[in-house]
Amino acid sequence: MTRVSRLLGAGLAALCAAAAWAQPNQDFDAALKKAAADYATRLRAAGEELNRTRERIGREKAPLLDELRAAEDRLMALEREVTRMSTGQEQAGGDKRRLLRELDEVRKSNAYISTLAHDGLKALADGLPPGEASVAGGRIEELQQRLESAAAGAGSTAATDAAEFMLERTERLLGGSLVAGRAMNADDNRVLDGTFAFVGPEVFFRPADGSTAGPVRLREGMRQPAFHPLPQWPAADAAAFFAGQKGAMLADPTGGKALRLEQTSGSWLEHIEKGGKVAFAIVAVGFLALLLIIEKFIDVTRLRSDPPEKAVALLRAVAAGQREQAERGLAGLGRNTRELFAEGLKHLDETRTVLEERLQSVLLAQRLRLERRLPLLAVIATAAPLMGLLGTVVGMVKTFSLITVFGTGNAAKLSSGISEVLVATELGLAVAIPALVVHGFLAHRVHKHVAVQERHALEFATAAEIARAGTGRTAEEVGV
Repeated sequence: MTRVSRLLGAGLAALCAAAAWAQPNQDFDAALKKAAADYATRLRAAGEELNRTRERIGREKAPLLDELRAAEDRLMALEREVTRMSTGQEQAGGDKRRLLRELDEVRKSNAYISTLAHDGLKALADGLPPGEASVAGGRIEELQQRLESAAAGAGSTAATDAAEFMLERTERLLGGSLVAGRAMNADDNRVLDGTFAFVGPEVFFRPADGSTAGPVRLREGMRQPAFHPLPQWPAADAAAFFAGQKGAMLADPTGGKALRLEQTSGSWLEHIEKGGKVAFAIVAVGFLALLLIIEKFIDVTRLRSDPPEKAVALLRAVAAGQREQAERGLAGLGRNTRELFAEGLKHLDETRTVLEERLQSVLLAQRLRLERRLPLLAVIATAAPLMGLLGTVVGMVKTFSLITVFGTGNAAKLSSGISEVLVATELGLAVAIPALVVHGFLAHRVHKHVAVQERHALEFATAAEIARAGTGRTAEEVGV
């Protein structure tokens, strides 16, 4: 296209030059025609050149377009491959995460199964019936060591073996099994050879000499199983039972708990001994409180408070100045009231102030006599729970000392400290509660009696004042 433009420009320039330089005598039209013919010739040449150029461009453009389409196809294919690979990578990442989660769950499951197997074996080892330790103890210890030393992912095999072992043991116990062994006679502590019979949760032992058989139990602090002979079990039935034949057997439905409960129960002295030295001190204080309670109850039964109506006749005689009649009226009164009025009659001629002080001294003496040792009972009622608390603290210290040595898994070793804690508290409350109740009752009775006596003293002083005044009024008129 550039070349054609140049040709057209050259033709126009030539035409202009021809027109400018034409001879004056030449015809302008002829020159113009010539120029036009020349321009047409050049124009045709330029058009032909343009066509040839277009054909060449067309021939050269076709391969390039083919190559461009091929490159675009390859690019699209590569883009599809990239998309496919990205999708595959995402899927692979998702699969990897899923597999990692599954692997983690499998590891957790294996760890949980191993833990369950280990706990099951430990519970089985702790609860083995007497005599079975010699049969299954070695196998249990081996499985426990395998579970403890198993690498990650390898514990499931040991756990499976443990489960199979426990299943086999359960099947064996359900069907019953006989094992030779040694057991101690609980009656005479002799160790005898014989045969163990495992039937469910029960274990029986029959000595080889054919003596009386019985159930097997473990004693606290002893590894040697002990059997308790049962004379009620006929020898023929026992022999048939241990021979695997049909026969009757005597079983404890409590699984030995009744026997252990009977062994742990004892006398009151043994119960107090479990509380330690503090328990004996509390018992001594309780015995002292019991003596005080008996003494004060005797005093209360002897305590007689005459009602005001009973002393009216004596008071009227005093108000009327009839001393002899008043002295004769003392015989029908109670001890404390008689003592009060006798002292008043003795000092009847004294002034009111002196008379009241004499009567008050009698009242104070009676109060002291009635309240004698009563504060000690209140002290005991207060101190007994504190002594129980002291026993609790002592028992807890002992318990923690035993925990330091034996740990928390041995309940038999800890029972002494726990018993000391509970027994001391129990005895402290058993002493404090009755002492507190009795003290309240006695204090109420004493206060009531003293109040009545104070009223008698006030009325006697009033009657004496009437007699000295000589007003001629009777005791009823002044309210006596």
